Amino acid sequence: MIKKINITTIFTGGLILLAGGYLLFSTIKSVNVDLTNLIVLNTVFTSILMQAFPFMLIGVLVSSAMHVFVPDEWIVKIFPTKYGIGFLTAMFAGALFPVCECAIVPVMSRLVKKGVPVPIAITFMLSAPIINPIVIMSTLYAFPGQPEITLLRVGFGLIIALAVGLIMMLYKNDFSTISTDYDYQCHDNNHSTINHSCTCHHHSHNHYNNSILMKFRTMFLHAGDEFFNVGKYLVIGALATSLIQIMLPKKAFVEIGSKSGFSLILMMLMAFLFSACSTSDAFIARSFINKFSMSSILGFLVFGPMMDVKNLLMLLANFKKSFVIRLVLLVTILNFLFISFFTIIFL
Repeated sequence: MIKKINITTIFTGGLILLAGGYLLFSTIKSVNVDLTNLIVLNTVFTSILMQAFPFMLIGVLVSSAMHVFVPDEWIVKIFPTKYGIGFLTAMFAGALFPVCECAIVPVMSRLVKKGVPVPIAITFMLSAPIINPIVIMSTLYAFPGQPEITLLRVGFGLIIALAVGLIMMLYKNDFSTISTDYDYQCHDNNHSTINHSCTCHHHSHNHYNNSILMKFRTMFLHAGDEFFNVGKYLVIGALATSLIQIMLPKKAFVEIGSKSGFSLILMMLMAFLFSACSTSDAFIARSFINKFSMSSILGFLVFGPMMDVKNLLMLLANFKKSFVIRLVLLVTILNFLFISFFTIIFL
């Protein structure tokens, strides 16, 4: 069910947090405690959030508009069942249907249930969050004067997504047995049943016959709910990034950054755990630009949209565990191999 947000409660809670923070700051300042690290933490944390939130807001608004105004059947119809043109369509369809990774698993599940071949649906799931125009714009904005980072992110995303799809196509398996029969159930404001496939509240759009005003109301309610659901991951990721910046000495960053393989694995792990939305994760990656190698930054930017904690949970809710484990391992290994190979050859 889409939650109704109590503005008064949020406003009151915000005031309490601000007052508590001010009292804590005043207390620390009065006893002459060194606030250098706290100031750095605040600067890094605030800068990440201030730059990332606008792109995340645009992303959830576009995603919610698609949920409300674009029927699933329209998306399914653009995917050919033939592998050749199907893979090509899957790689670039994310540019036309800008869905971030927060809602891509339910879309992929819907495609499979509608008869789209699993390898094609997986290629779409992996490439769409990276080829998303909002993600491309946010990456360009996060790395000004370095368009090559955006090009490499898009290029690696498309190549790895296609590679996973091709391997899945060659793997002789009965894909009809990989889906679970589990569906989330909830009700809309009119108490009509809506089939949910994930915590992002992707649904089957039983409200297309409603008025335009009702559609816009549903869109904004959905966007607000998704913003708060996804926003917590960005806040957690930004806070963790800020803490890493002040807790790890510069010498440790130099040592980690010099070990390209280890730094790549570490940044991929961070991308998986932080689970930041692909429309805003570039700002987290940028904070490590002078501390980690370019390959590890790319690992964060490419692997994160393909596989993170929330995506893993949604995959497990829609597909059999054995299939999900194979998919996660394949995506992880190919990300590491492709990006490592690029580093050895070109960097």
